[in-house]
Amino acid sequence: MDKLKKLASNVTKKMSQKTVKPSNMKPGKDILHSFSGHCPVCDKPTLYISETHNLRSNLFCKNCRSIPRERAFAWCLNEFLPNWRKLVVHESSPAKRSISDMLERQCKHYIASQYFPGIAGGEFKDGVRCENLEELSFADDSIDLHCHLDVMEHVNMPGACFAEMQRTLKPGGKIIFTTPVYEGKLKTERRAQYGPDGIKYIAEPEYHGNPIDDQGALVTFHYGSDFANLIRAWAPQCSVTMITILDPQLGVLGQFREVFILTKYAKNILAGAK
Repeated sequence: MDKLKKLASNVTKKMSQKTVKPSNMKPGKDILHSFSGHCPVCDKPTLYISETHNLRSNLFCKNCRSIPRERAFAWCLNEFLPNWRKLVVHESSPAKRSISDMLERQCKHYIASQYFPGIAGGEFKDGVRCENLEELSFADDSIDLHCHLDVMEHVNMPGACFAEMQRTLKPGGKIIFTTPVYEGKLKTERRAQYGPDGIKYIAEPEYHGNPIDDQGALVTFHYGSDFANLIRAWAPQCSVTMITILDPQLGVLGQFREVFILTKYAKNILAGAK
């Protein structure tokens, strides 16, 4: 807990001390942005390049093709849980690309899952494990790390998701994830809801990419500045830390750079709180 607080308080200072060196490569005529740095995903010196002004989705590492939110996640993973390679790690809804490939390749006890409607949790479809974050099949206190990138804005009942991740985390375990938090939005907004009669659209339908469905993933929530407080209410056995990185050397630029780190309290702390 002390390390979390110290790291969180020093992030801005650490980022401001970094100096961006000019790139040794001249941007081509189609490259609008170019930054030199060291990628926290592939752990190599690199050049980050983008052919558009949408840095969030298009500022790629030339080595591993990671994008900013993946690099922000990787930096936080290494800072807050440096021994992750030896732990039981569950990643929900991985895309077969940079950060998920790194986790699968380097973590001995890595568990990947997707959500397939109609398939029971813990069962497999085409070799892929099915898990519903709202009703996980894992035993209590069995997972060291739950992680996911840009998943929470697509779930139907986020409170149930956090309750289930909390239940299945070992004491001291963590949840590390990214999801868009909208600047200037004070209150979280539900935009769509799944029900027995189908989808109820509360706002104009919005879809993001989906690694297992070409039709995309429906956005159900736009999270606001109250999101951390909501998480604490949904997962009261966990602390909540939000990190917002802005660092060209890490290649973390553009919108929606937030990373959330939840830590489940040790059993003696939980017992004392009762």
